[in-house]
Amino acid sequence: MRNSAILSLAIGLLSLLLAASPLAGGPESLAEDPLKLLAALAWVLALALVLLVLAIAAWVLKVLGWWSMCRSGMRRFYCVTKYAVLLGPVIGVALLIAGGVALALEALRGGAFAAEGPGGASEWGALAYALPGLLAIAVANVIEGVSILDVGLQVGVKALAVGAAVHLSTALLLPLQLLAGTPSLAALGGGFASGLGAVWSAASALASLLLAAGFHLAKRKVIGSEAQREAAGSA
Repeated sequence: MRNSAILSLAIGLLSLLLAASPLAGGPESLAEDPLKLLAALAWVLALALVLLVLAIAAWVLKVLGWWSMCRSGMRRFYCVTKYAVLLGPVIGVALLIAGGVALALEALRGGAFAAEGPGGASEWGALAYALPGLLAIAVANVIEGVSILDVGLQVGVKALAVGAAVHLSTALLLPLQLLAGTPSLAALGGGFASGLGAVWSAASALASLLLAAGFHLAKRKVIGSEAQREAAGSA
C-alpha cells in the first residue's frame, strides 16, 4: 500500500498542475487565441491521461494491499475494506457514467438544460445525476480511512494515523467540492470552487505523503518485531 500511496501523491501533485492550467479560468479566457486554446486543451488532455493511468495503477496496488491485510486475519473489518476499495470506485464511476448518459439524453430529448440558466432546475438536475457516484467513492474512501487509522493506532505509527485523518477529510470534502462547483453557488462564492479544488488536491497530496511514509515505517516496525520474536524464540 506504500507504493499505492506514492502514486496517489503523484496524482495529487499533478492535480495541482491541472488546477493551475490556463483552462482553470474557463475556455473563454483563451477564446481570442485559438492556438493557445488548442495548446491548453492538449496539455489538459495529456495530463488527464497520465492521471488516469496513475489512478488505475494506484487502485490496483491498493486492492492488492487490502487483500493481503484481509488474509492476515488481523481484523475482519479489513475484509470489508477490501471490498469497499475494490467495488467503491467501480460503482462510483459506473454511476457517474450512467448519470452523464442520462443527463445527455434528457438534454437532447427536451432541450431543457439549454433553456435553464445558472441556478435553474437543470443545474440541480445535473448535480443529482453526479452526486450518487461521488458519494459511492466517498463512502469507500471513508471506510478505507477508518481502516488505515486503525492500522496506524495498532502499530503505533503517528504518520499513518495523521495521514488517515487527512484522508478522511478529503473523502468528506469530495461531495462539497461538487456542490461548490455549481454555477449559482460559484457565482455567490467567487473563486471559492476553484480554491476548494486546490485545497482538496493539496490535502490529497499531503495525505498520500503521510500514508507513504506511515506504511513504510509500519512495515519496518512489523519486520523488526518479527525479527525480535524469532531471536527470542531461538535463544
